[in-house]
Amino acid sequence: MDKNVNSFDALYAEVGSHRSVMPWDELLGFVRRFPQIAAFNAALIAQQNAGAIFVETEHAWQQKFGRLLTDEADALIVLHPFAPVRFVYDVEDTHGPPVPDAAVNPFKAAGAPTWDGHRLVMDVLHRKGLDFAGLPKTQSPTVMLKHVLDELALVYAGHLGAVPKLGIAASETGIDGRQSRFEVECITWLISGRLGLKMAATGTLKGYLKHGELLPPLSRDRVLHSVNAIEKLFGGALAFGRTIREDVPSLFPLTEQWSLSS
Repeated sequence: MDKNVNSFDALYAEVGSHRSVMPWDELLGFVRRFPQIAAFNAALIAQQNAGAIFVETEHAWQQKFGRLLTDEADALIVLHPFAPVRFVYDVEDTHGPPVPDAAVNPFKAAGAPTWDGHRLVMDVLHRKGLDFAGLPKTQSPTVMLKHVLDELALVYAGHLGAVPKLGIAASETGIDGRQSRFEVECITWLISGRLGLKMAATGTLKGYLKHGELLPPLSRDRVLHSVNAIEKLFGGALAFGRTIREDVPSLFPLTEQWSLSS
């Protein structure tokens, strides 16, 4: 794994050396609540403002929601492509018209994943050269999505080795099965929550979250960057959430289907 000082693991260790940081279980919950931004950036926001609710840039607050920054607004720093950083602001540091609940909780009223959505997901993965043969059979598209996320987590965490064409480096040698399983569980649980799915934590992650078991060894950086990379395949968490719920209409109206089958 990358050891440079800009990694989240290095940042977490540095911050922890002189003040308390958000425990991993709380950080996971925080990142799950922010599908509008990349997981890594959500984790950065958590370190700066643990009470943040919904963030946007100053321009987006004005243009999308008609809200202005307060005089005491605190800028939160996130990473941004093609620029060193970008400044965002929490809704509590703005004033103006109410923010629609659909913006803050985009999947609150969303339905469950569909088989049409599953086929679209698999088409995207096939175009990337990711074909997962031997997935368990199930009648539930939600359960099938979990299997797919588990496989993607293994690949993008580098636990199956390097995949140069996808920019995936192999995880470092010496990682035991317990750590790799825990990281996969974290990645899958993070993505499922960000997609608005109520998937229960499993395995070691369940023991840690529900029963207070000790935090196993992990790379927070690897977990967060894997979530970023997987969601990016589908255009981000919001687009991914819409894709898994696609319901492609039939070519024929229902009455025509009945007449054709009679």
